[in-house]
Amino acid sequence: MDCPTISGLKLDSEDQEALEEIRKAQRNGNMLEILLPAGVLTTIFLGNNSAQVTFNVHTTDWVLFAQSMSKIQPIVRKTISKIAQMQRLRAGLSYEQRQFWEAVDNGCGGY
Repeated sequence: MDCPTISGLKLDSEDQEALEEIRKAQRNGNMLEILLPAGVLTTIFLGNNSAQVTFNVHTTDWVLFAQSMSKIQPIVRKTISKIAQMQRLRAGLSYEQRQFWEAVDNGCGGY
């Protein structure tokens, strides 16, 4: 999708709060992408002898782990889309604000 050029856009305080929610969702997704593997590795290796590590590596559900990792960004993207859709429903928005939130919902802005 081509992202529109929006001239004269003025964001109000509710728009700013929504953008902060989007930033928070992105930060949380990034943090989860770090903590999930760290937790698995900690469970496998921390305080275990080599036999226990071997057992833990063997019994770890790597397919489920990979599926979990692959779902993080789609969840973040859906959260961003929901925030943008709710913003577009607000009363009293300018055409530029609606255009901006539609663009965010469609993935403009690198989300």
